[in-house]
Formats: sequence, structure tokens, C-alpha cells
Amino acid sequence: MIFELNIEETLQSLLAQEDTDGDKKITIEDKGPKTFDLISKDGSHITIEGTYQLSNLLQELVIQKQQGKEVADIKIENINELPVDRISRMIRDFYWKGLTRRLDKSGIEALISDTKNDSLTATILPVYVPFSDDLAFNYYRDLESDLPIKVIKLPKDITPEFVKSINSEPGILSLKLEETQNGIEGVPFVVPGGRFNEMYGWDSYFEAVGLLCDGKVDLAKAMADNFQYQIQHYGKILNANRSYYLTRTQPPFYTSLISEIFEVTKDKAWLASHLKTAIHEYETVWMVEGKRLTTNGLNRYYAEGLGIPPETEAGHFDEVLEVYAVKHSISIERFVEQYQSGEIKEPKLDIYFTHDRSLRESGHDTSWRLDDVCADLNTVDLNSLLYKYESDFAHLIELYFDGEFSGYHSAYWFQIAYERAERMRKLMWNAEKEQYFDYNFKTEGANSF
Repeated sequence: MIFELNIEETLQSLLAQEDTDGDKKITIEDKGPKTFDLISKDGSHITIEGTYQLSNLLQELVIQKQQGKEVADIKIENINELPVDRISRMIRDFYWKGLTRRLDKSGIEALISDTKNDSLTATILPVYVPFSDDLAFNYYRDLESDLPIKVIKLPKDITPEFVKSINSEPGILSLKLEETQNGIEGVPFVVPGGRFNEMYGWDSYFEAVGLLCDGKVDLAKAMADNFQYQIQHYGKILNANRSYYLTRTQPPFYTSLISEIFEVTKDKAWLASHLKTAIHEYETVWMVEGKRLTTNGLNRYYAEGLGIPPETEAGHFDEVLEVYAVKHSISIERFVEQYQSGEIKEPKLDIYFTHDRSLRESGHDTSWRLDDVCADLNTVDLNSLLYKYESDFAHLIELYFDGEFSGYHSAYWFQIAYERAERMRKLMWNAEKEQYFDYNFKTEGANSF
């Protein structure tokens, strides 16, 4: 049954009767009668009863009002929909759309109004563009005349020193643009919550799983395409596409993402393109000795950077910094100023912030388990994920590329995965507790957490 209702009249009447605390919601705290009569344009009549049903009615009215309608078509089955069915439908039909962003003109306009930028820049939003992406650089330069942005081309080689130098002018990192029949458009991505406008690393994989479950395959593919863009132009999948994350990645889920998308699309050319990029990421991000690869053949999180992470709120590190401020007989504020400028040298504090950045790279921020030790640990989770990378490479090459791809044989990757599993068993397995533990390669012992 469908009721045609004047949206504004019905909203005012419903809220006046049921929203007794005036918060624009209908909840159990409201003291209304919990019943509301609907009278359609054709004279049909029905009574809606119950807090849950009335809140559904309110939501249906608001959604159609936001769509620019004056008259709503209210389906009674939607008002009485079971909670699990309703939330699944709302996610599929509405919420994904509300969480989708693009870094083209419309997306940049949303960024400018992002309250997180208040502490970044007073009037102008810096947009950083990779050295190798002329399309993006020219596109955003053209937008400078219409929007309060400043386009900055990144250097070819991005160092921790360079990233520190732009921390006083932080901004957004461009993502993939493509030329379409409608002009240049941003390749879409999904954010982990409505307050965000950035594409996050491992969040994106889990979002893409939901997209695939809801049949939104093109959007899941777009997420993978933005991952590929980040690897090709920034050298890694970013923690998120803000300038202070340029030296920081996140837990590796790229092979899981492309495998699950391929299971749906069967697009072998697309898979080949992304598989090549994933192998490149594996070799250049995770398997560089002295960085994220340690001498024992296992891996660690290791986010390079200098100074205090700029994204933290004021006072976050005061407990740590106070010790050094007292040592130098100055205030915390003064110590921060001199430490950040390089006037004061504190190697132990440098190491602490390496651990802190690495902790944030791990996705476990901020966990006491990894505090002040993260970069010294071969963690179980990271090495398990890289074991899956190696296994995914082996299986994909074996099943879809006749055992050979880009100079690698599937047997090679099966062997690499086996060797990692053996190292993990040797260094991380606790037979007494029948559990794997993070391994501290500095002290050559397993963490007890």
C-alpha cells in the first residue's frame, strides 16, 4: 500500500506531536502518544503505531524531501520493515551514496567546507598533485580561478624532510581523475563515515567488501583503481590522502580486494593490471630491507617521518614531552617549538615518534600494546597479511595466467609463502600457549601481549 502525502505538512504535524524533546528525532525518550494517523490524497486512512515505525516514517519523509519532492510516496511495507532488512536496504539504496566522494570540482568544494580544514589553513586549501600526473595538475590549476585552492606539484622523490617542510601547509592529495564524455571526473571512492572526505587505506578494503555484497561492483573497482593510482604516483597505498600521510601506508589488503572483485567481474585484463601493481607494491613498500623488511626475513610497520605527527590534537603528547621540557628547563610549548625547528636534538624522542607513526600505520592507533615499540616488532597481523599476499600471487598466477606472470612463476610465490610461514612458526609460535605472538627483533624475543 502506498500513501501520497504532502511532505512539509506531514513533517510539521508528526514532529509537533511526537518529537517532544525537540531534537528532530523520534525516540523512546519522547512523550508523544506513539500513534500517528496518515490520510492520503485519495482519502485513504491508516494509523502508524510504535516508536520504531514512527521514526521510519520520519526518515522516509526526510529522504524524499532531500530528493526535492513536495509529495512523498510512502510505502507502508517500508514503515513496518524488519530492522535488519531496513538497515540493509538503506545502506544499499542511500548510505553508500552518502559516503561516496570524488576529488573533482564538486568534491573539492565539499573539502573546502570540511571542518577538519579549520586547523589546516585559514582561507586556501592546498591541493598536492603527484610529480607524474600532468592531467591532475592542469585540471586543478584551472580550478584555482573558481575555488579557494592552491595547487602544488610534489617533487619526484618524496623524503621525510620534504614532508616535514609542508606540515605547516597541510592539504589534500589528489586521487585518480579520468577523462569522460562529460569532461574530467574524479574516480569515486567511499569514506568510512560521513565526517570524512579522505580515502583511507585498510578501511577501503572492508568498505569494498560491503559494496560487492550490495552489487555495487563498479564502485568497488573504483576503490581498487584509486589504490593503483596511489601506488603508481605516491609509491604506496596511503594511510589517507592528506599530505602528512605521504610517508605512511596501512595494513596490506590490496590482493584480497582485487581477488574478490575479479571473482565477480572475470575481467582478466583488469586483474593483470592490478596484479602487476600489487607485486610492485609488495616489492617496493614491504620488501625493502632496513625499512619494512627486517634482517630475519619478516616484516614490520615502519612509517618514516620527522618531528611530532601534525594530525594529533593539541596536548596529545604532553605526558611524553613534559619529561623533555623539564630536562631543558623550559615549558612544553617552548620545547615543542625548539624540537620541531631542530634547535633541540633528542634522539630518543625521535625514536618514540617513529614508533608512534608506525603504530598509526598499523591501523591499531592508538594501542598501548604497540606504544613506543611498534617499529621494533614483527607483528603477527602484518606477516599474516603478507603471507596472504604471497599466497594470492601464487594462486592467481597458477589459476589465471598458466603459472607464469611478469617474469614470476607461481611456484616461486608458493615457496616464498612457505618460507614466511616457517619463519613465523620459528620466531612467533608459543607451543605452551598454542598461540602466535609479535616478535621483537631488537630484543630477539616474543612480546607477551
